[in-house]
Amino acid sequence: MTSTPAKRLSLPRVLAFSTLSIPLAGVGLPLAVYLSPLYAHEVGLGLELTGLLFMLLRFWDIFTDPVMGYLVDRYRSPLGRVRHWILLSVPLLAVATYFVYMPPRTGVGPAYFVGWMLLFYVGFTLLQTSRSAWVPAIADSYDERSRLFLWPEIVSILSMLTLLALPALLPLFGFDLDRFGQVAVMGGMLLISLPLAGALAFFFVPDRPVPGDKGAVMKFELKPLWGAVKNQMLGRILIMELLAGTAIAVTASNYLFVAEYAFGLSDTESSLILMVFFMVAAAAMPLWLWLAARTEKNIAFRLSTLLAAGSYILYYFFGQMGGFWPLFIGAVINGTAFSAPIVLTRSMTADVVEWHAAKTGESRAGIYYSLLTSAYKIGSSLAFGVGYLMVGQLAGFHPGEVNSPEAVNGLLMIFCLLPGALYLGASFASWTYPLSRAMQQDVARSLDPRGPQTLD
Repeated sequence: MTSTPAKRLSLPRVLAFSTLSIPLAGVGLPLAVYLSPLYAHEVGLGLELTGLLFMLLRFWDIFTDPVMGYLVDRYRSPLGRVRHWILLSVPLLAVATYFVYMPPRTGVGPAYFVGWMLLFYVGFTLLQTSRSAWVPAIADSYDERSRLFLWPEIVSILSMLTLLALPALLPLFGFDLDRFGQVAVMGGMLLISLPLAGALAFFFVPDRPVPGDKGAVMKFELKPLWGAVKNQMLGRILIMELLAGTAIAVTASNYLFVAEYAFGLSDTESSLILMVFFMVAAAAMPLWLWLAARTEKNIAFRLSTLLAAGSYILYYFFGQMGGFWPLFIGAVINGTAFSAPIVLTRSMTADVVEWHAAKTGESRAGIYYSLLTSAYKIGSSLAFGVGYLMVGQLAGFHPGEVNSPEAVNGLLMIFCLLPGALYLGASFASWTYPLSRAMQQDVARSLDPRGPQTLD
């Protein structure tokens, strides 16, 4: 297979590509914010068991994610490198979404939860890995890759904003839904968006070889995976992703509990603050990419994670005050930094994919992005498992019960100290990231000296 020079994607095609973020958004924070409390409390699995099951499911993904990445890299079709995988992921994720987001009100056991969540995560991983592996083929410059992850992240934030706004907006129109109803409406929106987003990406986004790629990966081997993890560039990104992802998941999984018990807010007030959080995150994202374009991606990452870490100090002091406005102010500051680490690690990974293709003639985009997904999922699993165990056992906090002031304060301390420390660690890990703008531009010129072109 010969290398085809990548061209700058026009905005309509970028937006078509970005629609895949709409269903993926429902597997992110809405799942952590609403779905995990639903199964822990209303469904009746309990806080500790729900956290343990989420942790085990995410650890299982550590083994399946690299396999998915290998499949994306290895098996191509007349449709292209990834289009056929997008087609396969949509029905898998749709079926699982129905059963995960619409559990019987009579309650379910661990087997129901584990079985459907396994299929849910398989479909999610296949869709996410395919989408991410697409970027190195359709973006050929240091800053263009940030653009290709900026728009999907903005769409993702707007989608999460819509999903999280439902609990606040539906009562205004006379729909007083309980937690089951709220989650079911979110699931319904995902079921509608999945086929539409898949079709737009399939028909309007080109599917070309990665520059420098001389052919498909021929066999699955553990040695290249371990080599990728040990790679100074990708290994550093994986550490950054792990720490930042854990911090995000700790915050998401405990947010409703903190908002209700520490700040004394209703579900409507909590949802309104989440809406503001994501609006601020979407508005701030271009500013972080502007900073990355004028400095380096790791510098923008470092500053964003430092800001995020500082916001949790404010969260703790605001929690002593309680009320709507203290949490609102904390969410605005935290939201300013929220999206930058997510976008920048993915853009940096695309640079490493190109560097590896130039060096070896082999694209490992699917495997590299599956490792990035695994790092995020490890963080999420630790956040659900260890985080919920700490909240339940160390703090002595249990939702739906009368909790002592000491238990609520323990919940607040875990909510603030754990993510703050993790963000500080992520910032430190980015300090000596080696792949600079100048290095990437040298690699790009070696692959295509003509420079970027526009694809209408």
